[in-house]
Amino acid sequence: MKYEYKKLNIQSYIDSLYAEGFKKSNIYSEEELRNIILDIGIFKFKGYSKAFRKEVLTENIDDILNLYYADRSISSKLFELSSKIEIKLKSYLIEIVYELTDNPFFYLLKDSYIEDFKISNESIYDWEVKEVKRKYKSEIYLHYRDYYLDKYDFESNKVKYLKDKNIIELNNELDINYPPFHYFIENMTLGALINMISKLTIDGNNILKLLANKFNMYDIDVFFTYLLRLKEVRNRCAHNGRLFNRNYRGVKAFGKHKIFRKTIYEHKLIDVYCSLHLLLNKKQFNQIDELIQSFKDDIFINCDEKKNINKSIWYNCSLMERI
Repeated sequence: MKYEYKKLNIQSYIDSLYAEGFKKSNIYSEEELRNIILDIGIFKFKGYSKAFRKEVLTENIDDILNLYYADRSISSKLFELSSKIEIKLKSYLIEIVYELTDNPFFYLLKDSYIEDFKISNESIYDWEVKEVKRKYKSEIYLHYRDYYLDKYDFESNKVKYLKDKNIIELNNELDINYPPFHYFIENMTLGALINMISKLTIDGNNILKLLANKFNMYDIDVFFTYLLRLKEVRNRCAHNGRLFNRNYRGVKAFGKHKIFRKTIYEHKLIDVYCSLHLLLNKKQFNQIDELIQSFKDDIFINCDEKKNINKSIWYNCSLMERI
């Protein structure tokens, strides 16, 4: 079927909401409303308006906006949680690998992977020998530039750490001064890092398994599903995606999380919230009511109480099946 694009301007879209039965805003003028929706985007705004299709005649446009603001609030919280987990993941990884090897360039050896592996181009661009625009680079990279690049070179490190050893396929088109592992992973995307971790092995030690144990998980398949969900949520938050009323990648729950599945739907937002807290291991939920209350508090902590968010819709979309 051929896609038919229907061009909409902001005012015609607002008029279509009125035609569906939404009442006018009690807070914003028409001009203010147009500017707000312009900032959000019609396509994104539609994702929130659809939640009201069963009770549209009792709601106004403010209710749609309030769902959007609540979504931004929980997005900030989940981004915070996922960032803390990423830091923890990298810290554990560095600790584990340097207990097993004194070669900071082990990640360039074929024997360090359980199958053929190639480092993604996006992971090496920052280590290219070239002039750099400082304002666009991360703190770890600028530290590398200032304290490492002028002092060390990859050819010397190849002789010292990689001589007569099988090296993975490297990019020969760019002049890459590959850094030590602890530098390298700091600038990797979470997705690229998880992909590398899933294949790493040192002297017969499966790095994914050792990491799982650090996170108090002892089934690497279960742990890997949690990491994939972490990547999914982090990407949605980082790219300002809608979290509300969506289905998420499933995980193989264990322990309390498995018990909570009797009440909550595994592909909904509260299940995601639960899985992130399990990885972070800072807040323990002994009962399902504790999990739900913490989730509610984090959703609305930054939301103005006067906005009167339709909480029943939020909870139904977050705990149970998609509406």
